[in-house]
Amino acid sequence: MSLISIGLSGINASSAAINTIGNNTANVDTAGYSRQQVMTTASAQINIGLGVGYIGTGTTLSDVRRIYNSYLDAQLQTSTALSADAVAYSGQASKTDTLLSDSATGVSTQLADFFTKMQGIATNATQSSDRSAFLTQASALSSRFNSVASQLSSQNDNVNAQLTTFTKQVNELTTTLASLNKQITQAGAGNTTPNSLLDSRNETVRQLNGLVGVKVIENNGNYDIYTGTGQSLVSGGTSYTMSATPSPADPLQYNVQIAYGQTKTDVTSVISGGSIGGLLRYRSDVLVPATNELGRAAMVLADQVNSQMSQGIDSKGNFGSSLYSNINSADAISQRSTGKTPNSAGSGNLDVTIGDTSKLTADDYEVTFSDASNFTVRRLPNGESVGTGALTDNPPKQFDGFSVSLNGNALAAGDVFKVTATRNGASGISVVLTDPKDIAAAAPLTATAGASNSGTGGFTQPVLNTKSDIYNSVQTSDLRNAIKDSAPMKLVMGAVSSTGVQSYTLINASGAPVLDQNGSAVSGTIIQGQSNAIKLSIGYTDNTTT
Repeated sequence: MSLISIGLSGINASSAAINTIGNNTANVDTAGYSRQQVMTTASAQINIGLGVGYIGTGTTLSDVRRIYNSYLDAQLQTSTALSADAVAYSGQASKTDTLLSDSATGVSTQLADFFTKMQGIATNATQSSDRSAFLTQASALSSRFNSVASQLSSQNDNVNAQLTTFTKQVNELTTTLASLNKQITQAGAGNTTPNSLLDSRNETVRQLNGLVGVKVIENNGNYDIYTGTGQSLVSGGTSYTMSATPSPADPLQYNVQIAYGQTKTDVTSVISGGSIGGLLRYRSDVLVPATNELGRAAMVLADQVNSQMSQGIDSKGNFGSSLYSNINSADAISQRSTGKTPNSAGSGNLDVTIGDTSKLTADDYEVTFSDASNFTVRRLPNGESVGTGALTDNPPKQFDGFSVSLNGNALAAGDVFKVTATRNGASGISVVLTDPKDIAAAAPLTATAGASNSGTGGFTQPVLNTKSDIYNSVQTSDLRNAIKDSAPMKLVMGAVSSTGVQSYTLINASGAPVLDQNGSAVSGTIIQGQSNAIKLSIGYTDNTTT
């Protein structure tokens, strides 16, 4: 070994170190690049003679070390998944918040104007301009409900489109990871460390975490990749395909699946982190509740306004008709449920009828049949049991304000339906009343004092205690006919006796006494000079009474 050889070994080592430094500098902005460091060791020593000892022969390159900290990398991967989740969630939620809260796009301003115009009619029911203004505002309000519902539907379509795009990107990355696993295994067979390949693999995992939160388990130099709850995406040199497809329970919402051969596993409910996790969280926590709450508000408005108007009298002297479309129209009740794929062959669908809008919630429901008639209703997404019922129940059993009935062929055990009681409420509301004169702003019952009365007694206006059921034509007809046939009623006061007692009798339009439920005349007495209060409750006989 000569001095020149020793010097050359040092030059070679220094050259390698300088080249490595240059490579580090050149890749300072390369995503995922880990700084490298040249490691050297002393070359073998030579024995220069008995009793003299050994001398060195220079230096040898032993390794090009990758400066890498597995703990810090794991933290980076987790932070990437959480950050991407938050960005996706916030980006979508802010759009929904702006849509609903902005006075130019939301419902609140139009709703306030609606009640202002309604108050105008209550103050001056005979003013035709106020009636026209109210009808115009009612139409503007329904149009705003329709517009907001349409935009929320577009946001749902956008979520579906993004899920489709992101799952394709996931597949590209998992395919790359499987390939890198193979390359690293081959390169490591010669006991060398393929630093660039390792960096590329870690960077690919980071990019994958930007789409969906994953866990990495190192297995004999390979990275096995799993979703947060253990569904495999990459195993050694094999990757598994992720896809976004219409949900078998609700085709309007896309679910995320992973294919293992011919078997597809739905992972929608267990995915967290990354842009996909953020989108799914936004849909379940913001978009669906907002859509359902908006629909519920529209349905309550239409139902209550229609119900109130049906109990009033319009400018033509007729009982009022509905202002808004019927929330239980044939189309509406048939669109509130979706049969899960695959239900039994030839099975029918469920009609969902709203019975009490005050009890409606913003939840969706799952109805599962144990046989052709009996079923269980569960609240989504937590699966909380709401109750059980049967298609043979008469009247149909109510669950949170709605009931279900069969539409079509018989069902079978295991058939499942998703019920979206309020989803379409805002998109389905419309004004059906066209003539301002048909607005029922007057009370159906009034009381006036006789022109020839000489007493000092006063009275309060009568109240209609039995509300008209706009969804029950028989009940509505009975109530209206009872009012028409019995009005006007008169409370006739008799002569005052010597003891100050005065009788009274209630008579109907034909002059006959009005009878109570026991068949007795509605009558009584008061005593002059004392405080007297008469409370009269008058019933009627409907067509179902025997």
